[in-house]
Amino acid sequence: MTPTRRQLLRALGLGGLAALLGNGSSALADPAPAPKRVVFFVTPHGHVPKAWTLPIPGGSTTEVATRSLSALAPVEMSTVLRPLHPFRDRLIAIEGLSHTSVLADVAGIMREGGDLNSHSISVAGLLTGGRALQRNGAPCTGGMRSIDQEIAARMAAPGRFGSRVYGADYVPNQTIAPFSFLGPGQASPIVNDPTTAFADLLGRGTPRPGSGAREDMIAAQRSSVLDTVAREYEALAPRLDAEGRARLEDHKNLVRDLEKSLAVPAPKCEGALDKSGHSTTQFMRLVKLAFACDLTRVVTYVAPVPPCSEIGHSPAQNIHGYAHQSIEGDTSCGQMYDPVAERALTDLGVFYAQHFAFLLAELDSVKEGAGTVLDNTAVLWLTELATPTHQMHDVLTVVAGGLGGAFHTGRYVRYPRIHANPIKAKPSTGPGHNRLFVSLLQALGERDERFGDETVQGADGSSISLRGRLDELHR
Repeated sequence: MTPTRRQLLRALGLGGLAALLGNGSSALADPAPAPKRVVFFVTPHGHVPKAWTLPIPGGSTTEVATRSLSALAPVEMSTVLRPLHPFRDRLIAIEGLSHTSVLADVAGIMREGGDLNSHSISVAGLLTGGRALQRNGAPCTGGMRSIDQEIAARMAAPGRFGSRVYGADYVPNQTIAPFSFLGPGQASPIVNDPTTAFADLLGRGTPRPGSGAREDMIAAQRSSVLDTVAREYEALAPRLDAEGRARLEDHKNLVRDLEKSLAVPAPKCEGALDKSGHSTTQFMRLVKLAFACDLTRVVTYVAPVPPCSEIGHSPAQNIHGYAHQSIEGDTSCGQMYDPVAERALTDLGVFYAQHFAFLLAELDSVKEGAGTVLDNTAVLWLTELATPTHQMHDVLTVVAGGLGGAFHTGRYVRYPRIHANPIKAKPSTGPGHNRLFVSLLQALGERDERFGDETVQGADGSSISLRGRLDELHR
């Protein structure tokens, strides 16, 4: 997406000039707003419901119900949400959302044929919100551009990456995909080594043949932008009165200062990679670096599935095997319930929550304006499946950070299950997660009313709309 002149000047911090160019009069300079950023923190398998849900005393089951998180002590938080207690005022925990578009895709595949593996379909549909691309003899894959890449395309600007995709190639049943897609069947490149990602961010990686060093490319892009701004000054000056020309001169000085600052790397963007701790911890530090230095504004992180020994369970077992046994009364793949498996999947949820909390702390440590980078970021915790037993309704969803006040944080929000499931004999569902993506787009200042599928059909023939934002999440 090519930025407009006004967007370009605002991206450079020249909001006052943008106003001048917009109406041709001597307008007062307005301060540049803090940039908005998004992180998609994606974890595999899903969660045991009783390990993460919270009761809402007296809350309706037919209408949206909410509960304040602010007054809760750590012990009052659910097991999986407890590590997030320090950030309870800056997050929304959401119950009742459904991967409705994925359920509709499953229903369609059951009728028409194709790759029916729940993992494959969820990987393809989680961030796209649309039907998977089916290919003969191969696992299905993403059928459209995913939400992270859509936002990246709209926020692109000279001198920074559109997005970065980090973490683990998720490999359930030989499906290999990063959840993120540039377009139909085009998986986004994913970097699974923190050292490589660090070198890439700071322009220290080995450039592709003929591409030139990244820092040289960035310098050239920035120079051309400043030249363009200078030409705009020359064209505008004759149309202004004395007061306007004085303000214009102030802006010219600002451009000179900006040009000097771009010529020297900011000190906070230098240094070595801190390789201590888990690889996920290292990647969370890299997200902080990327945002603090404005090297990108969109990051997708796919968390790895750890060995059982890493979460305190027998190394002779594996998470995938435990997953199917983890929910009493709702096992899958012909498995019997095992309380040890339930404990293991609960501990896996806590493991991911601890890393999510670490990311929030890292972003909160960077001061920005009157707040922090976290305050101006939306960090979404999304899961591949709703439950480890392959259900896709009642999905744990967390939105943290607030995105500059766009989201009403500090609450637990429960949506009622009022829609027929697209799959026969399956439980009713709440709103589709596509609508969460509409909320995100609108919080970023976009006007979209849909993302991915627009409507799907319930098993009873009813039409389920996936349009519109989730008003309850906004202020």
